[in-house]
Formats: sequence, structure tokens, C-alpha cells
Amino acid sequence: MITTTPRTHLVARVALGTSALALGAAALFLSGCAAEPSLHSRLDDRGRTWLSLDAPLALARAAPRYSRAARDYLYVAPVEANNGGVRRHYLWVGLGTTVDRRWPWAAPPGAATLLLTLDGTPLALPLADWDAEAGAALYRPPAPTYAVRRASVTLDELSRIAAAASISAAVVAADGSVFDYSLWDGRWLDWAAFVARVTGESRPLGASR
Repeated sequence: MITTTPRTHLVARVALGTSALALGAAALFLSGCAAEPSLHSRLDDRGRTWLSLDAPLALARAAPRYSRAARDYLYVAPVEANNGGVRRHYLWVGLGTTVDRRWPWAAPPGAATLLLTLDGTPLALPLADWDAEAGAALYRPPAPTYAVRRASVTLDELSRIAAAASISAAVVAADGSVFDYSLWDGRWLDWAAFVARVTGESRPLGASR
């Protein structure tokens, strides 16, 4: 017969607690690894190298004028184009919708500017057509896109976006109307991995948002 003492029970509880903490730490480590965004580099037929993330950030706005469940989507992601050592940086901007925008009555106004507000400070980025088919095709969002645009950005602006604690986004149309979007899927913080890659710096740590 095996007898136990209060000391035996204490040792057993400590051992079980230590095991639970170890398992919890391992789970957190694995979940953190799974959440790490992937970066992709590809070479086009003109010798340019394109760097992108695995997926764009998705923002959405309700479009009740067309149906109760209708939504317009704004997809945004960073891009680096390296042409013989000359590097340029862009935001890939896709405009998607669940509404059939081919109908004249549902045709959207032309998007002219992407307006990001970073911790209360506005950053206006003019939108332009892609001059490279490879750049326009870097991202394929889940919702059909009716327009794909680019916005030129500096590394400083990319760093500010990745580090901002609060970000709001809007699209300003050619006629001056403003369409506000709310975050739907993804994290702006994931852009820190992209910024770290293109600047050669270590990725900063921060809370998810």
C-alpha cells in the first residue's frame, strides 16, 4: 500500500502546474508562428522582382442601396518593385463588391485617392492605374474586383502605417465623395514583416490590432 503525505500532494500539484504552463507556452509559440505573414518574391518577364505579402488586408462598407446584405470591399497591401536595383514601393489597392457594378445604375464613381488616417494624422495617397501587369496581378482577393489601382508610397510612410496604433481608411472619388471603410479581415500590424524585409531591420514587436 502506498501512502501519501501533504508534501506528496504539493509536489504532484507543482508538477502538473509546470506541465500545463509548458504546454500553454508551446501552444502560444505555435499559434504565433502560424500567424506570421508570408512574403513572396517573384520575377516577371521584364526582369523586375516583385515582393508582396500572401494576402491583402480587407476592409468593407455596407451598400444597403442595392441590397440588405450588399457590401463593397477595399483591399490594400504593400508592394516592392525592384528593377535592376532601383526599388519603388506601392500600395496595391483593389476595389471589390458583392454588387454587380456592370449595371449603369450601380456603376461606382472613379476612385481618385486613398485616405488613411494614422493615429489621427491623415495621409492622402493619389491612386493611379498600374503600368505593369505583373504588379496589378500580385494579389487575388476573394471578392471580385472591379478596379485595381496603385498608390506610390515611401518607406517612411510604410513604416508609419505598420507602426500606427489606430488606422482608418476611406476612398475619395473623382467627384469629391468620400467612402469610409472598416477593417474586415487581416491586421495592419502584419505589414511590419514586409517593412522589416525591405528596410533590413528587425521586425518590431507589438500587440495585434
